[in-house]
Amino acid sequence: MSPALESKHTSVGLTLALTLALAVGLSLAPVPEAWRPIPSLARGPVVPQLVALVTTSSAASKRKAVGVEPDAERNTPEVPVLPEEDEPELASAGSTDAGTPLEPVAPVAPVAQAEADSLGLSGLGTAAREGALRLEALREKMEARHVDLEPGCRRQGPSGCEESGLAPFFQALRALDEGRRTVPVRVEHLGDSLIASDHITDVARERLQERHGSGGKGFLYIDRPTRSGRGTRAGQASAGWEFTRIIDRAPPKDRLPMTGVAFASGNAGAQDVRFSVEDARTAEIFFLAQPGGGSVQVFVDGKPLQRVQTRWSPAEVASARVKLPEGARTLMLKTRGKVELHGVSLENGTPGVVYDTLGLPGAYAGVFLRTHPPYFRAQMRQRKPSLVVLMFGGNEAFRLSREWTNLEEIKQEAEQLVKRVRDSVPDAACLVWSPIDAAVRTMGGELVPRRGSRAVADIFREVARDGGCAYWDALGAMGDEGSAIRWLSAGLLNEDLIHPRAKGSNLLGHLFDLAIQRAYAASAPPRVALVDPPGLQHADKALPATFKHLLALEKGEGSRVGILQFGASPTDTRPFTEAVRGALTKRFGDAGRGFISAGSASEGLAAVGVTRELTGDWTMEDAVKAAAPGQAFGLGGVRAVGAPQAASRIRFCEGCPAAATPPARLSLYTLDGPGAGSLEVTVDGAAVPPEPPPPEPFTTPTVRVRSFPVTGPAHEVVARNTGGGSLTVLGAALDLEQPGIGYEAVELPEATAATLAGLEPQALAAQLSSRQPRLLVFAYGQNESARKDLDAQALRADYGALIARLKKDAGGAECLVLGTPDRQELKPDGTWEDAPGLATVVTVLPEVAREQGCAYWSARAAMGKGGMARWQAEGLGHTDGSHLTPEGEEKLAGLFLNDLLAAYESFKAQPPALAVEGR
Repeated sequence: MSPALESKHTSVGLTLALTLALAVGLSLAPVPEAWRPIPSLARGPVVPQLVALVTTSSAASKRKAVGVEPDAERNTPEVPVLPEEDEPELASAGSTDAGTPLEPVAPVAPVAQAEADSLGLSGLGTAAREGALRLEALREKMEARHVDLEPGCRRQGPSGCEESGLAPFFQALRALDEGRRTVPVRVEHLGDSLIASDHITDVARERLQERHGSGGKGFLYIDRPTRSGRGTRAGQASAGWEFTRIIDRAPPKDRLPMTGVAFASGNAGAQDVRFSVEDARTAEIFFLAQPGGGSVQVFVDGKPLQRVQTRWSPAEVASARVKLPEGARTLMLKTRGKVELHGVSLENGTPGVVYDTLGLPGAYAGVFLRTHPPYFRAQMRQRKPSLVVLMFGGNEAFRLSREWTNLEEIKQEAEQLVKRVRDSVPDAACLVWSPIDAAVRTMGGELVPRRGSRAVADIFREVARDGGCAYWDALGAMGDEGSAIRWLSAGLLNEDLIHPRAKGSNLLGHLFDLAIQRAYAASAPPRVALVDPPGLQHADKALPATFKHLLALEKGEGSRVGILQFGASPTDTRPFTEAVRGALTKRFGDAGRGFISAGSASEGLAAVGVTRELTGDWTMEDAVKAAAPGQAFGLGGVRAVGAPQAASRIRFCEGCPAAATPPARLSLYTLDGPGAGSLEVTVDGAAVPPEPPPPEPFTTPTVRVRSFPVTGPAHEVVARNTGGGSLTVLGAALDLEQPGIGYEAVELPEATAATLAGLEPQALAAQLSSRQPRLLVFAYGQNESARKDLDAQALRADYGALIARLKKDAGGAECLVLGTPDRQELKPDGTWEDAPGLATVVTVLPEVAREQGCAYWSARAAMGKGGMARWQAEGLGHTDGSHLTPEGEEKLAGLFLNDLLAAYESFKAQPPALAVEGR
């Protein structure tokens, strides 16, 4: 061998020796696994690895890059985003890339409903629940733990915490579940590389949306901030976008948005980005409005839809909302000129959960403080989150272990970030994560827990508590310090000893989701649960006589069946009662309009052919506004008091055609007593002889009923005061003397059951005796539900006593209690909540009905899930949250009739011996 060749070989040998020594040294050093030339030196044969390192010259170039990008935070060891890896199914035997065999996981055993609910599995579908149970089996295998959220306290009061740190989020979810919320419940999750590829957060999002509904994809980046990892939370961007990020070494101090990344079209000309919009109905584009700003052309399925201009002075963050046509599949944004975009939010326009993931590799609390405070505040407020999650600590712990920071600095940065969030969205809940566990490898190849994780976790707990935020100990849930070593051996952690693999991330997301659900279930339950069952309750025992009379009418037998309904809403809204009356009279026959309260002209009555007119000096008085209870009023709680020469006119069946009709009875109800004026009555324009005075003058107000035989349904009665005193008219009635239904509704807006109970009992009893109803219907509760001081015990006792008394006064009539429709009140933040007394009403009324032997029908239950909010969206509920539109009243009447007639058909199907005799 020549000296030159020998010298060359000596040089190569020396190089190889030095290379091998360096490789071994780095592989044993306490650095991230991704930086080790021999990744698994401590767990496998050394020689083959050394040979492979020496003989494979292209290994380094072929290996996927998992180190820090050159422009990432200096001294930051986290990978930008780990690429997705193929993992063995944990339900079957196999081995991980770490070389450790996996034991088979036993089949998932069924879980009892109570146990599932205690875990937090309620609301999940079959597939999601099975997946959750598999992760439960994995949790037990890994000795991970269910760690409850520490709710924190947003507002302290004299007696302790008055509102937990999660209250706004849970209240929003509850409003969503009950259909009282018309806008999405948004979550802003800020974090580091653990969520940059949407691991962990994907499980939380999917579970929350399955339980509470999906509001859409939410916020998406223009491109992956590091152009690595999964692209599930970003668009498909052209190559010329220029990134500016808060994780860069020297980011600008006055321009970065809340999202942490700005995407500029740069000097490479026009840029574009495409998104799959799927079921989205709106796209909100977030950008920087700046001097000299260019434009963004919006395309949907290749067709131009809208152009957004970004020129503005001074520079500030802005957004533009674009409505997407139904059936749209792709959205493309194409820039022109100087444009800086921050992202796009895709939402479907329906209430549901929207879960935004804002994760950046290398981030820690101090990094997000680099965002421009006005931009952070403006964009956070634009998103209107119900919950902000701050998920940091891993990089803080690493920096602490390298003595690049200290505990005081970590605490100050975390406190400042919490304060920035709270100042930006004071009405939102906030939740702070602890770091998860990580490991390092010693010079001797031993795996040990990373120093500082628990210390940082304790600081974050303190910061959360002081800032009014909830806290979740993810480190404790993972299994505390040292758990990363177990996760690595089971293939749940990447070789860098920091980042969980996909299955490990799923387990963390599973534990986080169930912690949320347990806290949600343990929080204050909804004030009103839809516990009153749908359908007509107790009809078989409460309405046998009524049904028997209906059966007789259907067979062409029997006589008039009077049904008298008292109430406020929905009785005082004619569409409900008219729809019920129309359906019953059509099927069983019409026995006349029945009782009509005195009063002035009414459009609602005119629509059904009844007209009223008051001429002269009249005063309308009602029981709601009465100075004191115990006064005599008409059945509807009103009375018309006329001065001398004043006249009251009531006409039935205005415009009805003349025809051969059955005999009928027209009745006038007045109030006689001391100082009463003289009554002159005309029927169909003809004066009727005055009634002889009573044997002795009345010493107290007394109801007097005058009846006149007539023919057919179209008649008019006029009462005129011809004396010196006042004339009090209570109402008039028209009854056809033929078999059929006489359905009459007497109502008073703003009335409650207490209003009816406060009427003078003898006057009320006299009118009931005159009407002879076979069925009394009570429709109160709507106005009671608005009372903050509603006493359940008093309502139960007083309403029950009233029903018992009126049944007796009516001669033993049967009874039916109508439960209140849903009633909501608008909060200052734009969301709806149950009226303050609704829970009491919904609970008490079924009890009153049962105790008094009445049938019960819940209007609120009939409205179904979503209640008033859903009916408002469908044009069936008024914007006041309290009343229904005419269309809503008619629909509610149809639901009531369906249940009433279904109960009647069940009665008809009974053997004749079971039919109960009734009056």
